[in-house]
Amino acid sequence: MTYQLNDRDKSILGAIIQEYVATGEPVGSRVVAKKYLFTLSPATVRNVMADLEEIGFLYQPHISAGRIPTPEGFRCYLNDIMEVKTLQKGEKSLIARHMSRTVGDVRETLKEASSLLSQISRNASIIILPKLDTFLFKRIDFVRLDESRILVILVSRSGMVFNHIVQGEDVAQDLLTRYANYLNETFTGRSIQEMRDSLIHEMSSEKARFDSLVKKAIGLGMTALDGVEGVPDIYIQGKESVFNSPELASLGKLRDIVNAFEDKGRIVRILNRVLEDAGVKVLLGEDMQGLGMDDFSMVASRYYRRDVPVGSLGVIGPIRMDYSRVIPLVGYMAKILSDLLEDV
Repeated sequence: MTYQLNDRDKSILGAIIQEYVATGEPVGSRVVAKKYLFTLSPATVRNVMADLEEIGFLYQPHISAGRIPTPEGFRCYLNDIMEVKTLQKGEKSLIARHMSRTVGDVRETLKEASSLLSQISRNASIIILPKLDTFLFKRIDFVRLDESRILVILVSRSGMVFNHIVQGEDVAQDLLTRYANYLNETFTGRSIQEMRDSLIHEMSSEKARFDSLVKKAIGLGMTALDGVEGVPDIYIQGKESVFNSPELASLGKLRDIVNAFEDKGRIVRILNRVLEDAGVKVLLGEDMQGLGMDDFSMVASRYYRRDVPVGSLGVIGPIRMDYSRVIPLVGYMAKILSDLLEDV
């Protein structure tokens, strides 16, 4: 049978979480009664705390200690108790001022967004960059490195630059330049996805069958595009805020967190799985087990380009982070990014 919290239960759970967020220490009934709920006696608070512990919303680290909220307690607080704060005008102005300096350069825009998220939240920030297919093609260049390797430099209209190396025949640089010129003249202004689809279609066209240059240009173009669709780039900033948190007093835990930040592919998979719907989401408890970060949480959101989700951003910190402040921050930053990406 599911236990239904009444208003008094919610008030006490909310007070415990507010105090725990502020101090990081187990919370006792006397503190709750004296600091938050003056009309209740410590004994009444203590009885309710025992009930909340029984249903799994609190736990007691040892006999003489107060209580600490569990992930289930935090989830109840987020869903039914917490009042989300409004982002302060000064913080909005700071974001708008800094983001306006990066217009036209998507990577710089996203890097600045990551920096601001970390700075304002005082936690680590993560931004997954958009995939190549979401941008408009501007130009491509091929540079011969040696007899078997070619450097591909692909630039989107928004200024995103994708560099990678492909294996290729020992072709002279002047021919590589002619291949690039053909692709640039043919596909500039189209989306990368349209370019990809057209290359597949053109490979079987009459022109490709009878024109060796066109055929080789198309083949190299397909190879070039295939090579840039691996794990998306990620910006992670403010990791030191997480490393310095009391929750990482254990060296073993610190090692787990360092490994989690290094495994970017795992971060992408977790975000993609959870962020299937619009809006700001909070990942905690079992959501974070895949990263080995059970004592931590992530507040995350997708951001968009022309109403199509193209990436995601988030703040990672201890499970006791100030959600009422971080949730509107993440939501506002996602909106700002979506607005800035509208025309790229």
